[in-house]
Amino acid sequence: MVLLPRLCEVLGGWKRCFADHRTFRRAKEHALALLVCLGRRTISRSICVLGRQFRNWTSEYRLFSKCRWKPHALFDVVLEQIPELLSPSQPLVAALDDTPCRKTGKRIRAAKMLRDPLSPPYHLNLCHALRFLQAVMLVWPRESAGAARAIPVAFDLAPPVAKPKPPRKPGKRASKQDWAAYARAWRAHRKNLKNYRKMQRREGLSAQGARLLNGLRERCNKVAAWKDRILWAVVDASFCNRTVFSLLNRSIVLIGRVRKDICLYGPVKPNANPEQVSRGRKASYGPLLPTPEQLRQDAATPWKKCPIFAAGKRHELNYKTIAPVFWRSGAGTRPMRLIVIRPLRYRAHGHTLYRQPAYLLVDDPNVPVAEALQAYFYRWEIEVDQKDEKDLLGVGQAQVWSDTSVERQPAFHVAAYAALLLAAIKV
Repeated sequence: MVLLPRLCEVLGGWKRCFADHRTFRRAKEHALALLVCLGRRTISRSICVLGRQFRNWTSEYRLFSKCRWKPHALFDVVLEQIPELLSPSQPLVAALDDTPCRKTGKRIRAAKMLRDPLSPPYHLNLCHALRFLQAVMLVWPRESAGAARAIPVAFDLAPPVAKPKPPRKPGKRASKQDWAAYARAWRAHRKNLKNYRKMQRREGLSAQGARLLNGLRERCNKVAAWKDRILWAVVDASFCNRTVFSLLNRSIVLIGRVRKDICLYGPVKPNANPEQVSRGRKASYGPLLPTPEQLRQDAATPWKKCPIFAAGKRHELNYKTIAPVFWRSGAGTRPMRLIVIRPLRYRAHGHTLYRQPAYLLVDDPNVPVAEALQAYFYRWEIEVDQKDEKDLLGVGQAQVWSDTSVERQPAFHVAAYAALLLAAIKV
């Protein structure tokens, strides 16, 4: 009974997000109904929970398709209350990940054929789904290390760039005019493919993720307690590339996982003879360093130990690090820190098994290694959030096909879940 008043108090902050008090009241009622209804979490189910199944449903669906409100405004109400849960000494950590929501309707324009994340690594499967980008703020206990909670602060639709279809080849009885038209269409298709590859770099998943992080940085600046604080963004390998580093705000420190075979360079060594003038342009990169995998196997570099909290208990983590390093093909002249995490050992079926090693790049060499490692292990909470949103709350199950509703309704559902998490932590 203590949780409900706190949840209604958090949802009461949504009042400024809507132009009319009736729209706000309807949105608050639907937020509560989507959290408690049984079965598939559709709008019709929430209408039945509210006891309005025998009334006209038009106004209920217009809440998501016609009414004027922005999904980020709902998350801003939650974002403004997170600083009171963090101590001033704790870093400001956000996590980013993409997630698909499966769809069967053919009238949803944003739904595309995407790679199924549940497919085995040796066989690629496809699924018809909507792709969303989710950003969360990580909150953990103030005094001592403990489990973290990920509070969603953004859930944006991120459709892939549409690939142009090749022209249809004429049949055997086609005339010369048909073959000439086919040749012209094929030349136009090749030009469209070049534009498609350029659009992939500008409007692909990595570019959309970088813009989402930049927008989150601007939203954090509006919070008085976070105006001058550095934002740490913990991402996986799909967001640790050249596109993200070229678009990312300098006030964001990226902590991302990379491949084991990337080429890294050290800093430029000072000239031993200052009087000697070298020809050509000034060097930006120093000597070639070992790859992350070579560093892991190098016996001359000792392993260091660091305690971290993960999976409900404290672990003693072994790691190696080099700083500063430069990733020429990915981050250019940005100085970075490389961290190699030793595979964790565990016992199963009477045998000693090992997990896969991890290779991290930190966008700022001055970031404490222990805090960066702990932030990376806390990133797992965004995976827990996505499992709860899909399996328990049914995010993405609403049967809507309007372009506005397809984008708004899942974000509204996740914003209600974020308000529930915030209220639970306060209680």
